[in-house]
Formats: sequence, C-alpha cells, structure tokens
Amino acid sequence: MTAPLVIWRLADGKRGHDNQSLGLLEALARLTPCEGHDLPLAHGSMRLLCRALAGKLPPRLPAPQLLIGAGHATHLPLIALARASRAPSVVLMQPSLPVSLFSFCLIPEHDRPRAANNVLRTRGALNRIHPATRRRSDLGFILIGGPSRHHAWDSEALVAQIRELISAQPQLQWQAGGSRRTPAQTLERLRSLDGLEVHAFADTTPEWLPAMLAECTQAWVSADSVSMAFEAASSGTATGILAVPAKSPGSRVERAQQQLVDDALAIRFEDWRTGTALNPPPEPLQEAERCARWLLARLGMRSGQAAGLSGRSAANDRG
Repeated sequence: MTAPLVIWRLADGKRGHDNQSLGLLEALARLTPCEGHDLPLAHGSMRLLCRALAGKLPPRLPAPQLLIGAGHATHLPLIALARASRAPSVVLMQPSLPVSLFSFCLIPEHDRPRAANNVLRTRGALNRIHPATRRRSDLGFILIGGPSRHHAWDSEALVAQIRELISAQPQLQWQAGGSRRTPAQTLERLRSLDGLEVHAFADTTPEWLPAMLAECTQAWVSADSVSMAFEAASSGTATGILAVPAKSPGSRVERAQQQLVDDALAIRFEDWRTGTALNPPPEPLQEAERCARWLLARLGMRSGQAAGLSGRSAANDRG
C-alpha cells in the first residue's frame, strides 16, 4: 500500500487563500494518498518562524514531505520550514520574495510571472471547485463583490443589470450572495427586487458557494470578483460577468476577466444583452488537478489508485 504524502498547509485564516491551498491539497488527495496537517498562522506565527529559523519543527507532527502556502504571511514561514525540514515548498501566488526561494510557484497568468523552471502559470487562482455532474435547470445564481483597489462601485447600475437578468428569465429561481466587500446599501436594493433571494456573506458558510455553483444552471459574477468568476467556470456552469466601473483599465483583474472571455469560459453582460448566448464552458477549468499532477511529476511520484486524505486538513477544517 502506498504510504501517504505528508503535507503541511500553512493557513493565514483568509478564506480566499484557504480556498487556494485547500484546493491544491484536495486535488493532490484525489490523485494519491495524502496526510494533511494545518499550521494556522493567525496566532503564534512569529514563534513558529523563530523555531523554524533555529532548525526546529513543530512538535507532535510527522515530518513534512511537502509544504503549501497561499498569502504573503506564509512566505517567510514556508522558506524557514523548508530549510528546517528539507521538504519542498509550494507558494500559490506571485510571491513578494524571489521565486528562487521556493521550490515551486503556482502563479496566475494574469500576474504575468516570468518564466522559470519552478514556475507553473495557472488560469486564475486555484480553488476547491470541481465540475458538477447534475444541475438544476431552474436555478440562477448571482455573486456580488464590492468596491476594491481596482474597481469603484455603482449600486444602481448593478441592480439594473440584475433586474434585467431576472426579467428576461422569470422561469429561473434566482439567488444572490454577497461578499465581505458588498455594501449594505447594495444588499438592501437587491432585496427590493421581486424573484430574488439575497444572502449576506455573514449568513453563509464556506460550503454554501460550492454547493450553489454545483447546482445552478448559470452564474453571474460582478466584475470585481474575478476569483469567484474562475470558481464558477471551474464548476462547469454557464458564467456571466456583470459590469462594474473600473478604476484602473488594464489592471490584473481586467486581464483575468478578458482571459475568461477569450477562453470561452464566460461572457460579459453587455454581450449577453446584445444577443450573445450564455453557454457552459466547452470544458470546465480543472486547474487544481492540473497543478497537482504537475507537482507529483516534479516530485517523481505517480498518481496512486487508493487516493484519500487523512489528518487535520481539508475534510475537517472549514477555514
């Protein structure tokens, strides 16, 4: 029987970063037996870093064979733990430190990473979503972000787009979910629309979004929330992008949106309005699995047939 691959996952407590690292861990576990262990960094990260710099590893954990982290707070601990344990490190973003300090870097194409032997370019950030097999033909889903570094916000214009969607497709049961950034005023305006059930971010769990994406026949995502658009495309549902005012044309977020459109993974609201059909992607994104296979090949491992995940990790932690 294949011995499990022992993986330590450094977690900074941010849901978006957790989605990335858990997505990779779960994809690895679908390919080969894995034993995952989480190292939360919210408290005690300095102590962990100091111990690692001194060559000491956290007690009561099996020695890691792979270290995974997403988020800038994981960078220094990843490097220190890799040196202390001699295990390869994987960073899931454009790092703030040189890529040569990490064994492997999985970086979205829209961040324009330089080519390197240890860099794999990904289509969007990794996530936990994988293609659904059965869907409800009567369910429409809307994901709302909020003002950000790259986007301003116009609640009235956004609500007008959503009203038009609902009016054009009254046969669908529409549900909408907000994010941490969604203004309360926007949620209140959405609640005034007939035929739409609205869920605030605080009222949902990490499992709610994947469940909705697995069931809906189409998903619409506000343009500022590019990671959610990639999640929708990863689920295999028909994906649309709602227009939001851009502060900085040509930003990495706009490049990511354009990548989705160019790859026929999503369409823009203005194109739908003028007659472009909203169809499921030709093939759902499966970037986490592609990256997992790439990593296993780089580690000189083959995909195991008795794949599974044990330990305190994706199956037991909500992030």
